[in-house]
Amino acid sequence: MKNLIKSFTYQIKTSQREPKVLKIEHIDKTMTTSTIKRRRSANMTTSVEGVPFFSRSPSDSDNWIAYREDHINPFTHRLHINSHLAMIKIYILTVVLLPLRLIGCFLSLCCAWVFAKIGMLGLSEGQLNAKPLFGWRKRVQKISAFFMRMLYACGSFHYISYKGKCAAAKDAPILVVAPHSSYVDSIIVAATGPPAIVAKQETSNIPLLGKIITFAQPIYVQREDSNSRQNTVRTIVERARSEDDWSHVIIFAEGTCTNRKALIKFKPGAFYPGVPVQPVLLKYPNKYDTFTWTWDGPGALKLLWLTLSTFYNNCEIEYLPVYYPNEDEKADPFLYAENVRAVMARALGVPTSEYSFEDVVMMTRARSLNVPCSADIIEIERCLFHLDFLNSSRVLKLAGKYSSIQNRHKMDITRFSEFLNISTTNAHLHKLFASLDYKHTGAINLKTFFLSALFCIFKSSDTMEFLRAVSTLYASGNTDQLTREQFFAILKHCDKLSKKKLTTLYLRIEELKPGNRITFDDFENYTRNHEEYKFLFKKHEHIQMRLKK
Repeated sequence: MKNLIKSFTYQIKTSQREPKVLKIEHIDKTMTTSTIKRRRSANMTTSVEGVPFFSRSPSDSDNWIAYREDHINPFTHRLHINSHLAMIKIYILTVVLLPLRLIGCFLSLCCAWVFAKIGMLGLSEGQLNAKPLFGWRKRVQKISAFFMRMLYACGSFHYISYKGKCAAAKDAPILVVAPHSSYVDSIIVAATGPPAIVAKQETSNIPLLGKIITFAQPIYVQREDSNSRQNTVRTIVERARSEDDWSHVIIFAEGTCTNRKALIKFKPGAFYPGVPVQPVLLKYPNKYDTFTWTWDGPGALKLLWLTLSTFYNNCEIEYLPVYYPNEDEKADPFLYAENVRAVMARALGVPTSEYSFEDVVMMTRARSLNVPCSADIIEIERCLFHLDFLNSSRVLKLAGKYSSIQNRHKMDITRFSEFLNISTTNAHLHKLFASLDYKHTGAINLKTFFLSALFCIFKSSDTMEFLRAVSTLYASGNTDQLTREQFFAILKHCDKLSKKKLTTLYLRIEELKPGNRITFDDFENYTRNHEEYKFLFKKHEHIQMRLKK
């Protein structure tokens, strides 16, 4: 009983270090690479600023196994709980503790909402955005934040360890937080005061939580407003320069969740104002990582279940010295973002990555089209670029020979290099092979290569053009006629078409050609003239946005 009471004790450990002033005039650009290492090796060096980077040249002849082991994809996460005792404990706590925690979390949320409602009595939306809260409303805001902190305490986060000290909002109006790896990261909002967040306007409509967020005086973004970015930057600058006592603005600079093994490119939004920022690090020093919620990994509900079925979890918040931008950084938000990212990577002891938030859009599109290795499609695209294989005519010519290639379903690195006519000493070939060998068998299915390559080539095209390219992999000999099986195999790479819809579509086209097999042209002509299939001829707008960026 004593240990149980102790585990529920709410403790906050703080150190007394004052915030220091940090100003960096220049940071070596070589600290950011597309090849990221998990561990220090003989090829790893350190920049003058202490951030690890890698001097491996593309001509080095490392084998594909080494590349597979060394590469870090920040958007994947694997949770391994191999201990039977740990699983038994989780199942017991699921029955005994989890229901109580859910009740505690809900009651804490309700209490926070009640005080948020009280604090906003008599305030219009315009008044709430015009001036910071003060007097009794400010005290009520603190009480609301306390109940939000209790929500996390009920959810197993009894302890928060602090390092460094949060600077005053006048000294650093913006808190730049990284790495962003989980929905649990919002604990920093409850633990810091609360600060204001930058959120889409629709957030205010979330039951209970929306009112609590609004009470924290956030900066809402109107997505339909083309001037939204400029308005957000102007609001941040106005708050920073105001004589009023505004709270910090907190921004997760990565823009999406990663696995904390590397820092991806920061979005420049926090750096457009050109004001000083304070970097803040989030860490979870626990035995099992049941928090990391990435694009490719355990789902949110599973992670929530495992987190709530643990006796307690630790969280560490580290405030780094305030970063004051120089004139070059004020004029270039991307340079400012890169330099702050380098400082945070050094403090975390992790490398920086060429991956960015926009890459998730491409990975998601690849998965929706059933492209194998969608989690590694960005690395595959880079390898294809260096190998000069982002050429549609070259790849389509090879794809036309696919059905006649022997052992095409199981090809080792030697035969793969011969097929592509590329030397086995080429480092990018080894990287490509390692990415395509997602089953870790030492051999790849050549269809995996072609589907990945065709997606990278036609990612900016409409779905129909991609499907036409894919059809070359399923064609029989010199005929362009398709069997039902071939038709289904091709259309498997089209999102929004279920098996039932495909069957109906095939039968309708077949009715127009009695006694004959249909061709891909028949499929295209039929769908072009029917409104329900217009989506096949539209380019993916999110991919277009990524390409523009």
